[in-house]
Amino acid sequence: MTSHITPDHVHPGDILKGVVSGIVDFGAYVDLGGVEGLIDRLEVSWNRQEVSAILHVGQEVTVQVLDADVRHGAIRLSLRALFPDPILEFAREKLGAIVPARISYTGPIGVLAEVADGLTGLIQPRLQETSPGDPQRKLRLGDHVFVEVISVNSQERRIGLRLSASPSATP
Repeated sequence: MTSHITPDHVHPGDILKGVVSGIVDFGAYVDLGGVEGLIDRLEVSWNRQEVSAILHVGQEVTVQVLDADVRHGAIRLSLRALFPDPILEFAREKLGAIVPARISYTGPIGVLAEVADGLTGLIQPRLQETSPGDPQRKLRLGDHVFVEVISVNSQERRIGLRLSASPSATP
């Protein structure tokens, strides 16, 4: 980096360029040109990919400062804060709609279906046992189905779904 930054010149909300200097299980360190900050793994991307699938050592990145503790020299950074939250866009466009989905999990908590890249919803437990039009059909991992998006809670990052027969069955 060409500029030299000190911790007392870094403030929450600042947008800075840096270079990834290390990848760890819990995130990535970024050299901001004189001071190092940490991007927590949850702040790397809106979807839950591994940090090493998105970032690599030596990669130049633009980050937003979440918190800067001058006394301890700890700087918390975010990469995802610079991009719109996909769940908000999904809610605006798809709430109440019938969309294609792929079953991504079946287990004790219920059935989860991927409705968009990185977005998964829960098929409501009382509505997951069978598929419309085929009361004997059980949902299995990898099945392609249509679901109605019945709720989106962006704060808790939860999407509620109900099985649907087809996209033409929109109410």
